Amino acid sequence: MSSLDNAPDARLRTISYKRLASNDPQTDKEILAACVEVGFFYLDFNDYESGRVVDEVNGLFQASRATYDLPQESKDQWIVDKDHGEDLPVCGYKRSGVSNGSIEGKKDGFEGIMVFEHALGTAPKGAPIAAPAPLAAQRLLLSSGIRDFHFAGLAVLSSLSRSLERPAGEGFQDSHRYGEKCTTALGLLKYRKYEPTGQEVGHIAHTDAGSLSFVFSNIGGLQVLMPGTDQWSYIPPRDGCAVVNVGDSLQFLARGALRSSLHRVVPHVDQTLEEKYTVVYLMRPESDALFKDAQGNEWKSVEWCNKKFSVFRADLAEQKLGSFLTGRDGFTGMSTIDDIRQPGALTA
Repeated sequence: MSSLDNAPDARLRTISYKRLASNDPQTDKEILAACVEVGFFYLDFNDYESGRVVDEVNGLFQASRATYDLPQESKDQWIVDKDHGEDLPVCGYKRSGVSNGSIEGKKDGFEGIMVFEHALGTAPKGAPIAAPAPLAAQRLLLSSGIRDFHFAGLAVLSSLSRSLERPAGEGFQDSHRYGEKCTTALGLLKYRKYEPTGQEVGHIAHTDAGSLSFVFSNIGGLQVLMPGTDQWSYIPPRDGCAVVNVGDSLQFLARGALRSSLHRVVPHVDQTLEEKYTVVYLMRPESDALFKDAQGNEWKSVEWCNKKFSVFRADLAEQKLGSFLTGRDGFTGMSTIDDIRQPGALTA
């Protein structure tokens, strides 16, 4: 595979959310094509309701930065490392460096905070939510942002159901009802600056466990392995746009008609000295929703999610067993340290 210096930008379709929300037939065709061809597309929120969603995303970036500015011991109080079950908290935190990263011999290079949709929605209304102070103070923002992302996801799922002529009551949206028990989460991530001698870099190559992911970032580094090739391509962020991708659960619900593509996060060669912040909405089916994987094994949604994350936490030898991590037997999609341009280095 090519070095990071030579990786091109992916050419993805851009979908207007305003047109999607109006059930535009041409937009339905474009979304289906994107989800079949690559499994990724841009969803443009700039022209929707005076930019409300864009304002929410900007507010979430501010809340994320304030949270990560807290002392490490304050963040460590919120560490959660367990399966998704009946007692999911409103908020959970992971330290950087607990799993394998995207570079051989390195651990992952990001901190993560997850705000779980169902736990937040069912938390007592008159009491503060259990979360770090900068997030606890933003309950309304968290709730409105999650709600808007959820309904954007329903719009995408409904569009795909129309295009694939799903029977009444069996649309993809029918297993993602708002307010029902699920493992859907809003993620606030912070990636470390790249340090050549550091031991924590990026996010290992993987396919997503859920149905749809909506990703907003301040700088680049997200890459997709273009289907049918061995070429990693960058997906640069765009102002006011989410990078949306199909995950395993939707691919399984669609019986393979839609593509859950392999992706990873690496230091962007032109931005290795910058910290990367990401807001990501991880839409997953209701916990008891059923589907069959590519081998014909039946899973509940929550079981698949737990299996996937057990592989994320595993050592490299176990990650190479089977196809749970990347969809490919024995493949981890790692680069070597030599693939990253050293800060300050010149290229020909």
